[in-house]
Amino acid sequence: MKSFIRLGATLGIAGSVFLTGLSGIGNIPGMGNLEAIALPQDQVVKKLQEVPVFTLTNPKGEFVVLSRNNASKPISQVGFFISKQDAQKFLDNRLKKENPQLAGTLQVRPLSLADYYKIVQESKKKSDSVIYTLVPTQQQVASATSMLNQNGKKVEQFNGIPLFVPKFKKDNSYLTIPLAKGNERYIPFFFEKEQAVALLEEFKKAVPKEGANTEIQVVDLYGVMEALNSSSDPSINKIVLYPSRESINFIRSLAPNQSPGAKPAAAPAPKK
Repeated sequence: MKSFIRLGATLGIAGSVFLTGLSGIGNIPGMGNLEAIALPQDQVVKKLQEVPVFTLTNPKGEFVVLSRNNASKPISQVGFFISKQDAQKFLDNRLKKENPQLAGTLQVRPLSLADYYKIVQESKKKSDSVIYTLVPTQQQVASATSMLNQNGKKVEQFNGIPLFVPKFKKDNSYLTIPLAKGNERYIPFFFEKEQAVALLEEFKKAVPKEGANTEIQVVDLYGVMEALNSSSDPSINKIVLYPSRESINFIRSLAPNQSPGAKPAAAPAPKK
């Protein structure tokens, strides 16, 4: 049973990292003109459905649109936060100071990454002037930037939503985990560096020889989402987005008897 899958070429991360923003989501380095046999939209949505995001709404459930001037051109944005705590801090530390009357009517509302994805897709169809921004956790941005610089890539700041993926160094294959009963194994993409480190440490203890050939790769969520939409690699279906520990605790608080996913457990890679 394989505990690794080769996917580097598909995601374009064999020797690079995605630093694209939402405006550049249409083009992925290394994809070329591959025939699109990507996941059906319902499967893409299903993968994104497991990850919560958080935004601010008024009592009617309407998004809070923030406007600012950029080179004399007004820009309207709606923020979606990876962290619920970050969304709450934005409400408490900024909006309540700037407009306490308005802020007093607002609340942090949970949605899913799938909801965000669908909102962006609809916005592109309608040529909506509002920018729907996904806000990363700054601690994880700092971790991603530090890791890239340690690996010889000159990066001042990671401009995206970092994901951390345990992988093997030599052949760009990825560590896999079981998420359900049966023989199926999946590639975990973590929103927290600490989660990826914990999985890799567990694997190194179980299989020291194989573990010496491992590392953590940093990729961008936008690139992964686009790959789900357009990749011709069947292994793309093995990707699982693993929410942060904060988000897992939030999910459990909504459904105490329902676990968001099995605890990651890596198996040793077989001899080639």
